[in-house]
Amino acid sequence: MSWKDKIIVVTGGGGGIGRAVCHRFAEAGAQVVVVNRTAEKAERVAREITEAGHRAVGMAADVSSEADVKRVVHDTLEAYGKIDVMVNNAAVCPQIRLADLTLDTWNQVITNNLTSVFLFCREVIPSMVEAGGGAIVNVSSVHALATLEGYSAYSASKGGIVALTRAIALDYARQNIRVNVVLPGAVQTPMLEGSVKNLDTPREEIMKQWNDSQPIGRVGQPEEIASVIMFAASDENSFMTGATLVADGGMTIDL
Repeated sequence: MSWKDKIIVVTGGGGGIGRAVCHRFAEAGAQVVVVNRTAEKAERVAREITEAGHRAVGMAADVSSEADVKRVVHDTLEAYGKIDVMVNNAAVCPQIRLADLTLDTWNQVITNNLTSVFLFCREVIPSMVEAGGGAIVNVSSVHALATLEGYSAYSASKGGIVALTRAIALDYARQNIRVNVVLPGAVQTPMLEGSVKNLDTPREEIMKQWNDSQPIGRVGQPEEIASVIMFAASDENSFMTGATLVADGGMTIDL
């Protein structure tokens, strides 16, 4: 399909999977709004895209802030008149066992990962209804299905995204708004690199363990997840809503 003149908003667009998503949509002809907590990162990705001859703007926002979310959606609608696709990708992932987890950290994870999805969906849906339809892709994680030690808050937030996606999809299916969720597995992103840095084992050995532990023989690349997200958002995927798309190199089938 043609993405020309489509308006795409991507949260967490300053790096990792979000950056890859922004580039893929822009290369396909869309106008991309790169949303990131850090203005410098949002603007850097937007600049990468425009210097390559495509269209993007950067917007700084705290996705857990209702005021910031309202501002991003308002400014996008003011500039472009519509939002065709919303990609909720922003997330934080502290590794802390439950008994060591403070309420402040719990709330930070839930608000950044889950409440942000609620806020953006609530803000963009009225304009999508008015336009006759749209697509929302929420990025969860395989931690919604199976998790590891130290991920209680993260896995709870990601499981919540899956459930919330199904509920929103049902609420707006008859308004031609498709809402689907993508569950990446281990992907070579700054988040994964950060988890490796916190360990005593050398990075090369840890990455070899990550690669060897995947049934497919390696961790994923951000561009591979971006392809799944683009498929979920595509008008050619017109009969899918409320679906959970697992892109994990076979991780969750290897019991």
